[in-house]
Amino acid sequence: MKQKPIIALTGGPCGGKTTFMQELRAEDPHADRWLMVPEVAPLLFQAGLRAKEKCFQRSVVYLQIALEDSCVRVAKPGQVILCHRRALDPLAYWLRSGWEEVQFFECVGKSREELLSRYKEVVHLQAVAVGAEEHYRRWPDAHRPEAVVEAAEMDRLCTVAWTGHKARVEVCNSGRDWIQKSCVLRACLSHFEVAD
Repeated sequence: MKQKPIIALTGGPCGGKTTFMQELRAEDPHADRWLMVPEVAPLLFQAGLRAKEKCFQRSVVYLQIALEDSCVRVAKPGQVILCHRRALDPLAYWLRSGWEEVQFFECVGKSREELLSRYKEVVHLQAVAVGAEEHYRRWPDAHRPEAVVEAAEMDRLCTVAWTGHKARVEVCNSGRDWIQKSCVLRACLSHFEVAD
């Protein structure tokens, strides 16, 4: 049986990942084309885990992989699995905490190559904190605590985390409003829109 494509959406806070997935779901309400795997960190916050602990990032990786694998098992012909943050995004948060990269892979018990190979394509939606700062929103206007400078740094660390993926595409803000950025993103995914 042919492996279902898994696509990871990454990038710093306020890049458009959630908005884009909401747009696709509105266009595809019965999940005929897209199976959407949500970001898992909020679920672990609800469980009582704390992001400042190394075990939190390990738990994020394990839960993300479990959700992806579940979606792959039930996917119908022609469906594509689109994921909001994935198994190397926790590395960006790990690095932000000042911990060593090599310790991350030891902690999760998987290599960078093993995690990269899970994804057919990685699409990086650049945070608006980079080049479109006037559009950045944080608490209380949005559910994100990072200041603009912190969000821009997270965007950079997401790039570092996904280094080495052969099909990584970056969708930048430069000279684009959301409609234009969404169109570029759709073009990046267009080759997945023909049934397998």
